[in-house]
Amino acid sequence: MKSMALIPLLLLCCAPLYAADGKPADELPPGAARETDAKYPPVISYTLKNGLKLLILEKKFVPTVSFSMTFKVGNVDCPSGKTGLAHVFEHMAFKGTKVMNTKDYPKEKALLDQIETAGKNLIAEESLGAKADPQKVKDLKQKLSDLEKAADAYSVNAEFVSTLEKLGANGLNAYTSVDETVYHMSMPADRLEAWMILESDRFKNPVLREFYKERSVIMEERRMGEANPGNVLFENLSATAFSAHPYMNPIVGWMDDLKKLSRTDAEEFYATYYVPNNATLAVVGDVKPAEVIRLAEKYFAGWQSKPLPSMSYTAEPEQKSEKRVNVFFNAKPSFYMGFHNPGDDHADAPALIMLSEVLSNGKTGRFYRNLVEGKQLALGAGTHHALPGNRYPSLFLVAGTPKAPHTNEELEAGIWEEIEAVKKAPPTPWELEKILNNYEVEMIRGLESNMDLAKGLASNDRIKGDWKYNWRLLEDLKKVKPEDVSAAAAKYLKRSNYTIITMTQPAPETAAAGKGADKK
Repeated sequence: MKSMALIPLLLLCCAPLYAADGKPADELPPGAARETDAKYPPVISYTLKNGLKLLILEKKFVPTVSFSMTFKVGNVDCPSGKTGLAHVFEHMAFKGTKVMNTKDYPKEKALLDQIETAGKNLIAEESLGAKADPQKVKDLKQKLSDLEKAADAYSVNAEFVSTLEKLGANGLNAYTSVDETVYHMSMPADRLEAWMILESDRFKNPVLREFYKERSVIMEERRMGEANPGNVLFENLSATAFSAHPYMNPIVGWMDDLKKLSRTDAEEFYATYYVPNNATLAVVGDVKPAEVIRLAEKYFAGWQSKPLPSMSYTAEPEQKSEKRVNVFFNAKPSFYMGFHNPGDDHADAPALIMLSEVLSNGKTGRFYRNLVEGKQLALGAGTHHALPGNRYPSLFLVAGTPKAPHTNEELEAGIWEEIEAVKKAPPTPWELEKILNNYEVEMIRGLESNMDLAKGLASNDRIKGDWKYNWRLLEDLKKVKPEDVSAAAAKYLKRSNYTIITMTQPAPETAAAGKGADKK
């Protein structure tokens, strides 16, 4: 594990500058804490009175700074019947505020209110299904369209995004998972205050303009997903493996739910979860930590905190039977296998991580050696210890694509042989050593990128409760013994805890019944 020796050298590049008298060049305010343990980056932690957590790492490589604002809210937190709402709001967070993306907000707001009334009326009528009045639906759609066109006259398209880009923003984007929503970008270091102004306004005063237009974009995204084989497989796996926990729902949402989402729903979602005490902001780059804190106090302190709702959801009951689903789809045969795991905070999690790597850690993983190169059963086979998320117990995933003329059934049998083999014969010390070396190399690479560091620090702090999670996980992985890996495989990778979704070509259309029957 010689690669670990490089970490202290990289951390030196993150160290703060000191004056001749030995005192820090920038004096930190009371309440700010600098990490002093040399095995970790010298991250400065500070929490505003409203609960917003700041993590600041000064790096002097280049005159840029990266930001990651992470909210502990994902699709798992969407109310029943409103799946996809977390992803919808992520889109809306780029639509501006009361001062951005608008020419005259008071006049625009009057039209936005009328749009919402029309949108709700349309949702109500369409929700009647077969009983809906077609003419009324047509008229309501036309009214909504006319109002949206009128509102466009007061809207400045993409002003928020274009302003950031003019200021030098790079990597400006966001993503939603089942567990979290993350907003990130990099800027020239001298644009720090400009970012604070714009980002604080975005989350304190969002205006969800163009909601129904954007909802249509997301519905098209949903349709595109329904044409993607991998997406179809995973969506069916989640919906089948989970019978109670909301991990069963797709991130983009179910189409029927999307059709019924209103701007009011998104505003209520924002008001519930987009509060400072549910967010961590990581700032990494060529900055002075004291200045970051001062500006954060200036621009984010007015963001009001609120009590958060319970995030304790129905626990998934123990699976006691094999679940098997065939998906008929015009694509190459493939499958996803899922085994319920106990969650990342469980004592068995490190062993399951090592098990995943033993099976599919690149070309030296057992799946590649034995199924791809050896028996040539597979074009590919891989694993992941925790999907779709890790805030709650989820799934140990195995994915496989057979190599023609071999079938899903043959590859599935081959994978089970590998699983049973690791249960009976623990991995070698060499296999575990290689995995640890690779983990350390990835950690070092992550230290080199401001953006990767910012996203990792903020996500681990908000979701795992500790920005040092990756380092502590490494120590836990080092404690895993070969027999622990075998025990984890035996405990979790079993038929009674097993869901498999196979993708199969649909059968050819049969001749129409009675074709030619009238011939004499």
